[in-house]
Parts: sequence; structure tokens; C-alpha cells
Amino acid sequence: NSMFEPGHGIGNNAEGDASKAALAEKLENKKKELLSVEEKIQLLERKWAEIQDKVLKQPSPAQREKALDKQLHSLIEQLAAKQMQAEALASEIHMKEKELERLNRLWRRVENSKEANAARNRLGRSGSSGRFDLTDNELDGHGKLPYHTGGRSEYRQRLRLLRSSFVLYIFLLHIVVFIKISF
Repeated sequence: NSMFEPGHGIGNNAEGDASKAALAEKLENKKKELLSVEEKIQLLERKWAEIQDKVLKQPSPAQREKALDKQLHSLIEQLAAKQMQAEALASEIHMKEKELERLNRLWRRVENSKEANAARNRLGRSGSSGRFDLTDNELDGHGKLPYHTGGRSEYRQRLRLLRSSFVLYIFLLHIVVFIKISF
């Protein structure tokens, strides 16, 4: 269909131009549609990539279970270590208590031997008559026993203080054990 064929004149040329313009407009509309569809496809591809990244970052249930299992074993090992520490501290406390008992027995022996020596000394000073008499020099102004018995009560007070200190020490060790077990 050439323009110079019969039946194609100037009027037909205008129709052709209108037809070309309509086709060009349709083509332009299709291009716009295509661009819009391409933008939507790119948007969907970006969203898909984001979803895949999230999936890769989030562990699967099997991976989560494995991680939790590792944490559990780690906590069990830590608990076992803390238990061993607590047992060691309890053993140390037990040893200290035994040592305290041994020292108390030794202390009582020393105390008893001092009292026995003091009694012998008093009996030896009373003379050959074998009776126990306190002279004026042995009594203070208020009729009390001599100074060394006061020293003995001071000694007993020191012993009580030592025992109390040691009991407090044992108590503090118990607290330390409790704190170490807790953390």
C-alpha cells in the first residue's frame, strides 16, 4: 500500500498519520505499562531478597535446637564446676572445723594443766601442815582471790573471744560458699 496507489490521496494520508499517532500513543502506553511492570518486578525481587536474607539469618528449628543444646551443656558444665567448688569449700570448712576442735582440746589441756599447776603451787605454799590457808598477802583488800585467778578469767575471756572469732570465720566461709554457688 503505497501512497501513490489509486485511492490514496491526501485524505488517506491524514488517516495514516492519525493511525500512526494512535499506534505511537499505544506504543507509548505499552512502554509505560512495561516500565511499571518492570518496577513492580524489581520491587518484588528486592522483597524476595530481603526475605531470603531474613531466612538465612534466622536459624532453622534444628539449628535453634542445636544451639540451645550447646547452651544447656555449657550451663551443666558450669554447674558441675560450681558444685566442685562448693564441695571443695565445704571440705575446707570441715577441715577448719576439725582444726578448731583439735585446738579447743589442746587449749583445754593447757588450761587444765595451768589450773593443776596453780593448785599445786598454792598447796606447796601453805606449808608442811598440808592444810590450805590463805594468808593476808594472798587476799586483796576485799577478800578476793589473788591476781592470777583474775588473769585466768581474762584468759578464759580471750579463749571465748578466740572461739567466737573462729565460729564467725566458719560462718563467713559458709556465706562465701553460698555466694560462689549462686554465681
